[in-house]
Amino acid sequence: MTKLLSSTFLLLFSLSICKAQYNHEFGSTDECYRKTFKVVAWVLTDTMNLTIPLTQGVLQTAIDGANSEFEDICVDFQLCEYNVLPNHRQDTIIRGIHDEEIAALYRKKNVINMYFATTIVDTAMVELPCGYTSRGTDTIPNDTNLRDAIFFGKACVNPRSMSVLLGTYFGLFPTFHDANGVELEDGSNCATSGDLICDTKADYVEGVNGRIENCMIDRRDQTQQPETGLTYEPPMCNIMSFYNVGCDSYFTRGQLNRMLSIMKTGRSYLW
Repeated sequence: MTKLLSSTFLLLFSLSICKAQYNHEFGSTDECYRKTFKVVAWVLTDTMNLTIPLTQGVLQTAIDGANSEFEDICVDFQLCEYNVLPNHRQDTIIRGIHDEEIAALYRKKNVINMYFATTIVDTAMVELPCGYTSRGTDTIPNDTNLRDAIFFGKACVNPRSMSVLLGTYFGLFPTFHDANGVELEDGSNCATSGDLICDTKADYVEGVNGRIENCMIDRRDQTQQPETGLTYEPPMCNIMSFYNVGCDSYFTRGQLNRMLSIMKTGRSYLW
């Protein structure tokens, strides 16, 4: 989890500078896809129906916020169904056990199905507070019950987490992703390592343990990359960076183009 430690020695930069740097460096893609994706919501409740369910208004606010992040490519998401499932025994979802069963019971084909539970954990019972989904590729996946499923923790439903999970669904990796190999800070292997996108800077951790303000890390907490000797400058305002610093968030042009490609190929079956 990101830890924010207070300090009087902070680099003070305005939020407008962070946003301006994004606009200057990346701009937006020229393509306008003009596509609306349909969303069906399934809100799970506890067996005694004691927990207040996620309201439709809160969910709609999160979707509206995500829509603003996708507007440069003329893509938006429309909540076409909102379903509350009373007396449900799986308001706690164990990934790999309960998710398949839930999706088999409650699914609309060829649309994005979002399932909301109070608690989501993996098989080791480690909590996944904001949820998970399958990452899109340029190949249409087999028509399984989980193909179009996004699982959300109710307490984490907000515009940022909505954008993160939709970004994952349409093929994006976190900026700190290293399963493809460590991305070098000089960008020389950006197309084959890290998040595989070259206009997102190399990132080194999931979040940051240090003093931060307005998208900048205090110089005393900056980390040097051993392979290059360069200091990391992580993309703290990027939606897929997972930093929680309060600055205006964005997708880069490369990320938008990557999602467009997946929308036209591996997710082309969606209504």
